[in-house]
Amino acid sequence: MTEIQGRERLISKFIVTLSEEMQMYNELLLALREKQSSIIEGKVQGLKDALIKEQTIIRQTREKGEERDESFTAVVEIIGQDGRVKNISQLINVVEATYADRLSDIQRSLHKIANQVAIVNEENRYLLEYSIKFVREAARELIKSSDQFPVYSAEGTGQQSAPSSGIIEGTI
Repeated sequence: MTEIQGRERLISKFIVTLSEEMQMYNELLLALREKQSSIIEGKVQGLKDALIKEQTIIRQTREKGEERDESFTAVVEIIGQDGRVKNISQLINVVEATYADRLSDIQRSLHKIANQVAIVNEENRYLLEYSIKFVREAARELIKSSDQFPVYSAEGTGQQSAPSSGIIEGTI
């Protein structure tokens, strides 16, 4: 294999790795949107499933990121730019036009999907915080109102005074 073929092979491998990483971010975005739907709809099992899926994709993305870094280092070394090229933008400026165009497209797509992931993740954080706040406030109101209403025992019978701070014995 000639030096040019080796360089082309490494650059192509780097592009494939970036494309695979972009696909993983798309899958992560879908998992985050599933998580968001589960939060909004109050589906606990759906939330659990989405969290497991999210964590799996994040782990795989980290592994792919390590592969990307190794591939990037190999490309930079083979084109004789180690130490001078530190990121994809700089790499785009020193590779052939066909590779530069493809790398530019992938870089733009990665930035776009990363921004979308960040937005949906922030929305999910807000929804979870709001949900927790809502549940806390509802529980406080129930506890406050328990003096006005009878407290039910485990047998389903009402009592005049509350033996505990819960509406149903043994809860809250």
